[in-house]
Amino acid sequence: MTKLEQPILENKEYGPGGGIPLLKSLWEKFDLQLIFSQCGFQKHAGIHAWLMAFVYICGLIAKKPSVNQNAQFSSDSPILKYLLKGKTVTQSAFSRFFSAPYQWLKLSVARVSRLQETEETKLSDGDIIALDDTKIAHPFGKKLPFLCWLFDYSNKSHVWCMNLVSTLAVLKNGLEYPLFWRFWVKQTEEDSKKSKLELSKQMLQDVRNSTTARLLVAMDRWFLCWTSSNGFNPKGLTGLQKPRKTLFCMSKKHQDIRKPIPKSFSQLVTVSFQSLVRML
Repeated sequence: MTKLEQPILENKEYGPGGGIPLLKSLWEKFDLQLIFSQCGFQKHAGIHAWLMAFVYICGLIAKKPSVNQNAQFSSDSPILKYLLKGKTVTQSAFSRFFSAPYQWLKLSVARVSRLQETEETKLSDGDIIALDDTKIAHPFGKKLPFLCWLFDYSNKSHVWCMNLVSTLAVLKNGLEYPLFWRFWVKQTEEDSKKSKLELSKQMLQDVRNSTTARLLVAMDRWFLCWTSSNGFNPKGLTGLQKPRKTLFCMSKKHQDIRKPIPKSFSQLVTVSFQSLVRML
């Protein structure tokens, strides 16, 4: 009698539509479709701008980091095909959508302001703003204006990458969500640190304009040379130094809580989505 081999089963934690209905309910809860319209986002390739962004975020949560994989995912997911009403989002459509001159900063400001209107997501006294810069390797796209060669001190090597300066909200109730971010473009050596600090200052001012709560700012040590020499201390913001890759904050019981900083944009989106799910 012939002995049959064990079947090889693909290990999938979820299907191509896992989590999308829940994400759609969060999208409606915070009026993101209305915010896109108010900020001047129009249709692109015959598809509403908010739906293009929604489809792409669904792909990031499904661990589809590239534009090609994201476009393929939108064609494979039954729920996304239903939302798109038979239309197909191609790799070219995604690329042209994200390179279009939309008011992305205005959209971010409106999104953060909307989050301050809900009790579970608004910033309150004692919450943490994590300020950090992250190098994200990008081996392709040599002509993109925000890519450059930088030295990665963690790997001790030069990498072709983008340098993302970002702020992340860490609330006392455990919720985490991104606030504002900027691409740092490499300038001359003497101006490099100054320009990155100016980007950080702009983002902290945007946070300050959206809330009156007294907040802590967690940052790397090198940010302190800017705060001490320039005397920048917006009303209601208190500095909190943090070691590399670790965010320290104080809980109600005055115990340190260590939280890892997301290493990529897709990981940041996933962590934020998981935090919102735990909130429901």
